[in-house]
Amino acid sequence: MMFCESTGRFSLTAAEKAQIDYIAIAGPTGVGKSRCALDLARRYPSRFEIVSVDSVQVFRGCDIGSAKPCLSEQTEVKHHLIDICDVTQRYTAAAFVKDACTAIESIRSRGKIALITGGTFLYLQAFVEGLSPVPAVSDMALCDYQTMFSHDIEKAYAFLQSVDPLSASRIAANDTSRIERAVQVYLSTKKPMSFWRAQPRTIAHAYRGLRTVILPTCRKTLKTKLAVRFDRMLDAGLVDEVTKLRQFWPTLTTEMPSMRAIGYRQVMAYLDGACDVALMRHDAIVATHRYLKRQLTWLRTMKGITQTYHGEDAWRDAFLS
Repeated sequence: MMFCESTGRFSLTAAEKAQIDYIAIAGPTGVGKSRCALDLARRYPSRFEIVSVDSVQVFRGCDIGSAKPCLSEQTEVKHHLIDICDVTQRYTAAAFVKDACTAIESIRSRGKIALITGGTFLYLQAFVEGLSPVPAVSDMALCDYQTMFSHDIEKAYAFLQSVDPLSASRIAANDTSRIERAVQVYLSTKKPMSFWRAQPRTIAHAYRGLRTVILPTCRKTLKTKLAVRFDRMLDAGLVDEVTKLRQFWPTLTTEMPSMRAIGYRQVMAYLDGACDVALMRHDAIVATHRYLKRQLTWLRTMKGITQTYHGEDAWRDAFLS
């Protein structure tokens, strides 16, 4: 059994421990999954290390806006895939899968189990379901994209509708990152992204694990918590954090993945004079609520879920009681 019936405490036999490489803790933003992983690793320090599944925590300097574990927490419990990129770099799902496999192999070599948690479901899906064989975008295609579209996302989206209507129907007209990616893949390969997505996925590992999900008990309550969380980020110095990043990296723009993240994108707009503090806060909270909705939709399609818990307390009752 995964849990000891007599004590109600988390327990693995030697055989079970040998068979499980990871425990994934998925869930929408703000639901408490990272805190659950940290508390489980604290309770059983000889059994677990944490692998972050977060597309913003990979960037050095993006601390407050990504809700990155503080240094004392990272010292207390070993965390992987945090602070591995500069904010001007690009990090992909394929890179995450490769790095996550390396981290899990390292964790297993110490006789431990990886706790995989974070809100970037694209990364988690790539890890558990595999990746479509989308080729890398050529440097020439990147140059062609800039020449053809510069920063005109409406023009790029219209082009995507003409060459890949299937992908365009699945991408919002204001989703800059995904539009750019789909157009660049077409320019690089002369085949639409929908063609590559239709190809069989390849899983890059043979790791076995539990895939748990924490769902909110009340979406309205979670939305309120998310607004409070952003206010705390502002109080903690999020604007100063972005200001310092811009000073250290003069080439940093909102076109770079690190600054497209919710919170950072709105603060960048404020620092550029495009809005005041009130509008910046409003836009960030609205974007977070929309992100929550997308995550909940995504979770309904995620494959291989082992256990679903409604609320952080339910997860804790199973793993930490």
